[in-house]
Amino acid sequence: MKERRTTTATVAADPAPGMRDDAQHAREAGPMEPIKRRPLLVDEVLTRMRQAIVQGDWDMGEKISEARVAASFGTSKSPVREALLQLKREGLVEIRPQAGTFVFTLAPGELGHICEMRLVLEAAALRRVFEIGAHDELEARLAGVRAEMEAAWRDGDVRRYLDLDGQFHHAICESCGNPYIVQSYGMIEGKVAALRTRLGTDPHHMKKSFDEHQRIADLVASANRREALDLLGRHIARKEGSYWEYLSQTSDGQVLKTS
Repeated sequence: MKERRTTTATVAADPAPGMRDDAQHAREAGPMEPIKRRPLLVDEVLTRMRQAIVQGDWDMGEKISEARVAASFGTSKSPVREALLQLKREGLVEIRPQAGTFVFTLAPGELGHICEMRLVLEAAALRRVFEIGAHDELEARLAGVRAEMEAAWRDGDVRRYLDLDGQFHHAICESCGNPYIVQSYGMIEGKVAALRTRLGTDPHHMKKSFDEHQRIADLVASANRREALDLLGRHIARKEGSYWEYLSQTSDGQVLKTS
C-alpha cells in the first residue's frame, strides 16, 4: 500500500479589517499636528505656592496645611502635594516626619553659605559670558530688565522691583551657556529671592541696589570684564552686598537686620 503524501500550502492571511501598516498610515496621514495643552494644574499650583513663599505671604517657619491650600485654590490635595515635593527640592519648604510641612528657615551659618555659593556661581557665569563672546546678548537682556527696574523704582513698586532684581541675576547665569551653572543656581535662587523680599525694602538698600545694577549693566555693555566682575563680587558679597551688609544671623539661625 502506497503512502499518500499531502502538501500543505502556506497562504499569507489578509490584514484584519481596519489594520494598516504603521509606516503606510504615517505617510498617508501627513505631518502630525503638535499637541496643544494648557499648563498642568500642578504647574499652576506650584507657581502660586512659590510666589506665596518668595513674596512673603507665608512667613519663614510657617506651617503649610495641604487641605487649606487646596481649598483656597479650589483643587484636590494631590497637585498641592506634588508642588510641595518640588518646593522641597528647591529648598523653599521643609517636610518634617510626623510634624508637617513648613516654609524654610535658615540653619546657623546658612546665610553666609548662600552668599558664598551665589558669588561663586554668578562670578563664574559672568566670566564665561565674556569668554564665549556672549556679552552682547547679555547686554540686550540686562537692558530690558534695567528699564523695567527703573520704572518700578520710579513708581515705588517694591515687589515688582525685587522680582526684577532676581531676573537680572538669573539672566547673567542663563547667558553663560553652561546648564550646570543654571541648575546649581536654581538650588539657592528661591531662597535668595525670599530673603530679598523680606530684607530688601529699606530705602537705603534699595537705592544702593538700583545704582549697582545700573553700573553692572553699563560695564557689561562696554565689555569691561574686570570692573564688571569686581562690582558683581562686591554687590553679592556677604559684607558689602546691597541687601546683605546689614544682616546678622543668631546662633539658632534667625536672620536679623542690624540697622
